[in-house]
Amino acid sequence: MKTKKLICLLVCIALTGGCSSIYGVKYDYNEETDFSNYKTYDWMPVPTKANLNDLVVARVKKAVNAELSAKGLTITSQDPDFLIAEHMGKQDRVEVDSWGYGYYGPRLMYRGGFWGPNDVSTYHYEEGVLILDFVDAGSKKLFWRGTAKAHVQNVDSPEKSQKLIDEAVKKILEKYPPPSES
Repeated sequence: MKTKKLICLLVCIALTGGCSSIYGVKYDYNEETDFSNYKTYDWMPVPTKANLNDLVVARVKKAVNAELSAKGLTITSQDPDFLIAEHMGKQDRVEVDSWGYGYYGPRLMYRGGFWGPNDVSTYHYEEGVLILDFVDAGSKKLFWRGTAKAHVQNVDSPEKSQKLIDEAVKKILEKYPPPSES
């Protein structure tokens, strides 16, 4: 019986170890936008009342600049085509699963439905959200938005932070610009 438990535990570790902590990646855009007009960009200032960690803000900018540079876009403070605003936040989350059946006793005998206690598992984690808004520099209208969520509770070093941010930014900008409908 101990062997079965050990195998089950190892399989669970292997499955979760290969999973990315980035999820909920979405993007939206104005379908009338001609993305070929956007070749240069600059960053909007982060409002001081946003109370964001300056180190994380710098890491996000570094990652976005690298991704956009690889796509052929140029950062400039002289008359950019669009501006980028970054928004971030994090909150504690709880995930609850009820399996609807339970096991009891030293031999882990099955008790389904009404016959046994229901197994309920909870998972507490910290969820971070990154939002990138692309705003037309002339009209000041939003034309593209990308978001990603991530589990951030184990990000305890600058290297882990940069790695997580790089992965999130890469996934957010993966479909920028959106495919043209030609």
